[in-house]
Amino acid sequence: MSEIRVNKLINEAGTGSVELTQGATLPSGKTLSGAGGLNITGISTFGGNLNVSGVLTYEDVTNIDSVGVVTARTGIKVLAGGVNVVGGGITATGIGTFHEGVHLENLLAEEVNVTAGKLSDNLNIDVGNGMVHLFTTAESTTAVPNIRYNGSTALNAKMSIGQSVVVTLITTANASAYSAQMTIDGGAQTERWIGGSAPSDGGSAGVDIHSFTIIKTADATFTVIGNHSKTS
Repeated sequence: MSEIRVNKLINEAGTGSVELTQGATLPSGKTLSGAGGLNITGISTFGGNLNVSGVLTYEDVTNIDSVGVVTARTGIKVLAGGVNVVGGGITATGIGTFHEGVHLENLLAEEVNVTAGKLSDNLNIDVGNGMVHLFTTAESTTAVPNIRYNGSTALNAKMSIGQSVVVTLITTANASAYSAQMTIDGGAQTERWIGGSAPSDGGSAGVDIHSFTIIKTADATFTVIGNHSKTS
């Protein structure tokens, strides 16, 4: 398609589409209008800047800079250089894996699930709601918490072998209330307690903190390191 032909298409576009095949040249200063849009086949090269005022949808690109919305049907994979977010934020649902580490600046805020009740009355701990769970009603008895992702998804299904998560349970203290055991997805675990022994009592004031480091070593198989702390 020659440059003269492109000029003619520009003038006659109307409400139809304009199609440029490989090798066609768009004359300087010309504007394409028409409801049908522009169809480009083959490899296209833009020597200047390309401005997109609407939504940019693409199947596969190597590099892209956008100040608006980018829709990628097959996902976005960043091989090098990282992802920079200048304004706003990134919200991720689920467990994220970062192979090269995570670098954070300024405020780091973590979700805390606050329950106006006791751990012993709310034994299912859904980490989909956060990794830290606070129970504001004074505890009254021992409890065996069950850690899962949520009511329909097992933690085992969300973790890969070699991954770990840390779950922290904070209860309003009572000397006769503590957690010496826990389960994952309803299955009993062998806890490795820091200090060499499982808790045998709770604190007399403040809060008790139970922290569990869970490492997945095989399918539905975990190494659990437990820690129990008391506050004043």
